[in-house]
Amino acid sequence: MEKTYRTDLTCFLGDEEKESVEGTLMGVMMEAGFRAQELPFRHAAFSIKEGGLKRAMDAVRCLGIRGAYLAPVHRADVLSCLDELSAAARLTGQADVVFCLDGRLMGENTGGKGFVTSLMEKGVFLTGKTLTILGTGDAARAAAVEAALSGISRIYITGKDEEQGQTLARLLTEHTRTEASYIFRAEGEATRIPEDTDIVLRAEAKQLEEAGPQPEEKLRVEEEQDSPAPGEDQHQLPAEDDGAIKSGTECSGIRSHMIVCDMALSPRKTTFLKQAEACGAKTVGGLEMFVNQAVLTYSLWTEHIAPRDIFYDAALRALDPEDGQEDGGVEPAAETAEAADRRLIEKMMDYYAGDPKRIQHFLKVYTFAKMIGEEEALPPEELFVLRTAAIVHDIGIRVSEEKYGSSAGKYQEKEGPAVAEPLLLSCGYEEEVIDRVLFLIANHHTYDRIEGADYQILVEADFLVNLYEDGCSRETAENVKKNIFRTKAGVRCLEQMYLNIQK
Repeated sequence: MEKTYRTDLTCFLGDEEKESVEGTLMGVMMEAGFRAQELPFRHAAFSIKEGGLKRAMDAVRCLGIRGAYLAPVHRADVLSCLDELSAAARLTGQADVVFCLDGRLMGENTGGKGFVTSLMEKGVFLTGKTLTILGTGDAARAAAVEAALSGISRIYITGKDEEQGQTLARLLTEHTRTEASYIFRAEGEATRIPEDTDIVLRAEAKQLEEAGPQPEEKLRVEEEQDSPAPGEDQHQLPAEDDGAIKSGTECSGIRSHMIVCDMALSPRKTTFLKQAEACGAKTVGGLEMFVNQAVLTYSLWTEHIAPRDIFYDAALRALDPEDGQEDGGVEPAAETAEAADRRLIEKMMDYYAGDPKRIQHFLKVYTFAKMIGEEEALPPEELFVLRTAAIVHDIGIRVSEEKYGSSAGKYQEKEGPAVAEPLLLSCGYEEEVIDRVLFLIANHHTYDRIEGADYQILVEADFLVNLYEDGCSRETAENVKKNIFRTKAGVRCLEQMYLNIQK
C-alpha cells in the first residue's frame, strides 16, 4: 500500500439515550475490512444529542467524512439534511446510511437490500413470488419496500399495529407494482401463513433476543388442501387454528417449499428458524442479512469491494467470542485461490440445492477448466478468473427457465451476469475479476468471437461435459474438435473421451 498520512473517516451517529447493537457491529466490520484491505480509513462512533442532528450532518459535509451509519432515532429526521435520496430511502421515509458523492450527501436505506441480497445468495429471486412479513415497524417497512422495488408480486403484512400495517400496505399498493394487504393479528393470536406464500420474514426489531427461556414458536407443516371452491377467498385466514399454541409469537402454516427469514441478530439460529427447518424450510438468519447491509455500506463509503467473509467472522466474534473459526483468527485478505474456489463452490451448491445434475455439471466444468488452464500454463490471474467463471458459468439457468420457460444458452447469457454479480460481490472478489467473469458468463455460449485463453478454455470445458450429458455421436465430437477446440490439452481430452484416441 502506498504510504499516506491522511486518514479517511466513517462514523456511526448514535442515540445518547440508547446503545445500539447494530451500530457496534457495523463499526466492528468496518474496522476489520479496513485492516484486511490496508485502507487508510478509521471508523468512529458519536452520540448525537437531541436537536443536534443537523449540526452533525453539517460536520460530515465540512470535514469530508466519507459516510455515516445512523441509529434508528435519526433515520427519518436526517432526510431533510440530505441532497439526494435513493428510491428505497424516499419510499420508506428513512435513511440508515449516508455517503458523500462529489460533495453531495446521499441517503440510502440498506435494511431491505440486505434481505434481498441474502435471498439471491440462496438462489431465490423475487419476481412472481409472494412474501409474508411478520411485523409492521421500520424493519418491516424497509424489507417490504425493497422487495417491491425488486419485483415481488404480492406482500402480506401481519402484526398487531393495524394503523402501521394498513399504512404500509397502502404505500406499496400506491407507489409500486406490488399487490399488498394487511392481516390483523390480535394479542395472543397465532399467525397463520397464507397458503400461497413463498417467503416468510420475521421483521421485528433487529436486536439481541432476551436471555433466558424463550416462548415456543410452534410451526406446523400444513397438509396440502384442495383448491378453494369458486367464490371462496383463498387468502383469508381462518378464525381458529387448533394446531397452534396461543403465545402471541408463534405462527402456523410453514411449508417445506418456503424460505423463512428472521432479522434477529442473535442467536444465529433463533427458535423461529429452528422450527422452520424442522418443517423442511430453508432459512436465512439476521446476521447474514446485516452482513450484506455492511457489504453495501462499505462499498458506498470506500469504493472498494468488501471482504464479506471477514465481515461475517468479525461480527460473529463480536456477538459471541466463543463462536467463529476454530483456529482463532480470520483468513488473510490475500487468501489462496483454492480457498476462494471452495467458498464459491459451497455458495453454488447451496444455490442449486436439490438439483444434483446442475451441481455435478458445474463441478465437472470447473475440474476440466482448471486442468486445461494449468496444462496450458495460464498466468495465475487469468487462471483464477477462469476457475471462478467455470463455477458460476450457468448461474442464469434458473432465471431463464422462470422468465422464458427455456434454459437455452442465449437466455443464460442474458440473465446470468445480473445473478452472478451480487454473489461475487458478497464473496469479496475484486472488481477486475468480477468484470471479466461477467463477460465470460454473458458469452460462454457464443463461439464465433472467442477472445482470450480463459474464454476458449471455458468453452472447451463446457463442451467436454455437455457432450457426455447429451449423449453425443462420434460425428458430433469430430465436428466440435474441428470447429471449436483450439488448446492442446482440450483436444487431447476430447479425443481420449469421445474419439478413443490415446496419446
